[in-house]
Amino acid sequence: MDVLLDLFSFQGRVNRQRYIWHIILDDLFIFSVFIALVMIGGVVGPGWIVMPLIGVLAGALIAAMAVTVKRLHDLGRSGWHWLGFMVPIYNLYLTFVLLFKEGTRGPNQFGPDPLRPYDQLEYAEDVRYLD
Repeated sequence: MDVLLDLFSFQGRVNRQRYIWHIILDDLFIFSVFIALVMIGGVVGPGWIVMPLIGVLAGALIAAMAVTVKRLHDLGRSGWHWLGFMVPIYNLYLTFVLLFKEGTRGPNQFGPDPLRPYDQLEYAEDVRYLD
């Protein structure tokens, strides 16, 4: 259940690999559900597919926003930079930054490094959390 809730959380950081896989799987999920609802709508009638389709698209949009904000956090940027996708030329630059730029090494203001979470632990204080 925590994994499902983490899907819609805007807290924390996500590395490049998880970001790319999330976007690919999110798109495949949306496409699959869309095809299934269209096929069901062909049998039952088109009026029945509108509400489930809106729900699936809204959930997928929130999940995509959440993972993008977490990727921005990994780069040391605020989640509000997500609004940059609405600016025509800047959105291309932001896409390439999210896909190819390495995240901040070590902890930053948004959380521990997702690739090296145990490097930040102080030996004497935080070893108790590893148990």
